[in-house]
Amino acid sequence: MTSLIKPTSIKTLSSEIRNKKLSPVEIVEACLERIREFNGSLDAFITVLEAQSRATAKEAEKEINEGRYRGPLHGIPFAIKDVICAQGVRCTAGSKIMSDFVSQVDATSVARMKNSGAILIGTNNTHEFACGITNVNPHFGSSKNPWNQSRLSGGSSGGSAVSVSSDMVPVALATDTSGSIRVPSSLCGVVGLKPTYGRVSKFGIIDLAPSLDHVGCITKSVWDAAAVLQTIAGQDPLDPSSENKNVPDYIKAIETKENEFKRQSVGIPKEYFFDHLHPEVEKIFFDFVDALISMDISSVTDVHLKEADKIYESWRPLRLGESAEIHQHWLNTRSEEYGDDVRKMLTQGTEVSAIEYIRAQRFRTELRNDFIRLLGDENVLIIPTTPIAAPTFNEQTIEIGGKTLQIYQTLSRQTIAFDSTGLPVISIPIGFTKDKLPIGAQIIGSPFAEEKILSLAYAYERLNDSFTKFNPPI
Repeated sequence: MTSLIKPTSIKTLSSEIRNKKLSPVEIVEACLERIREFNGSLDAFITVLEAQSRATAKEAEKEINEGRYRGPLHGIPFAIKDVICAQGVRCTAGSKIMSDFVSQVDATSVARMKNSGAILIGTNNTHEFACGITNVNPHFGSSKNPWNQSRLSGGSSGGSAVSVSSDMVPVALATDTSGSIRVPSSLCGVVGLKPTYGRVSKFGIIDLAPSLDHVGCITKSVWDAAAVLQTIAGQDPLDPSSENKNVPDYIKAIETKENEFKRQSVGIPKEYFFDHLHPEVEKIFFDFVDALISMDISSVTDVHLKEADKIYESWRPLRLGESAEIHQHWLNTRSEEYGDDVRKMLTQGTEVSAIEYIRAQRFRTELRNDFIRLLGDENVLIIPTTPIAAPTFNEQTIEIGGKTLQIYQTLSRQTIAFDSTGLPVISIPIGFTKDKLPIGAQIIGSPFAEEKILSLAYAYERLNDSFTKFNPPI
């Protein structure tokens, strides 16, 4: 990000700011410089707020110099996926239909970031209406994977993952309905955190499927994710789905001996999640398991998910049906303005029956209870984030174990269960394929137990030195 600080980390930057070795103005200028240098080829941003971010940086610098330091996000630039609203900022949802919409309000997550002293620098490219997993966007260009620009970034928070991976910005707020934070985080080699449903307010986001939508963040390190969650978590009267749960001090939790990884028992659910893994991904994942074992984890054991057959059908009718309802008016009046893949998906949603929808609600409860049963015996569960590394833009299918799979469904196969169940999940980078493409693993916890997944992820990150390893060669 700068010659002084690279790779970018909120933890490092905040220390430099607090000790007045680096100013918010310098950091914002460094971000803007990298955006100018790389965004033309990577298509990570839709809107860049140059004048606004510079002015806010000057205000932050003044406050800090006067001794009014607000905490670890003070003076830190952040971006938002372009389905998250910020007052006075264009919010396109990556679409032609909303291309001129300017929000009159801040999303609660954005307001809380601003109140912490963080500096909004722009909005990130997204799959149209967050309605896809590839981030191929016919309206604003398709975000490119910074590890290999012929490869997909993943989506729908692809621009967010690309902007963080390539050090254009230290953190991006994003949304996750089918894996939209975790899939691009895995493919781009960054940290993606999807908190428990109800932990972070959804007020001020463009809905896709309200009972599945989550707000989270993408960062370069686990410490950074803890700092951001500390800021944006908590009940919000503007969002009835947010829950009145105590918000721990996540930074203290991951740094305190009592909460360290050695007290963790780890389960690996074998059903479903290991049926269609690319051999390279499987090997990298079990190397990760070996690393956990070497960390003196109390136990790493296989566990068995009884309701694995309900994963897809606990998600699909909800995702498609709710999205179709949200878009019904535009689908009837402006359907030609949607990209082909999004129009097709929304049309499929209009065909979801009431019986399918009600059955999916029952299935999601049964699936959630089964996961909670497993988590009653284990502190956390672990699985690969995606079955494959980043595919090329031209690949439509992939063959694994003699079976031909659609890329679209394959990318989200490992992630959808945790949107329908609402469990907290973090994806962390764990290794590389022979083509030097990053691979991620998910750590899953009990409801509102984000400190457990963050603690294990942080311990692994320190042991593996993954923060310095996962920096793309751009």
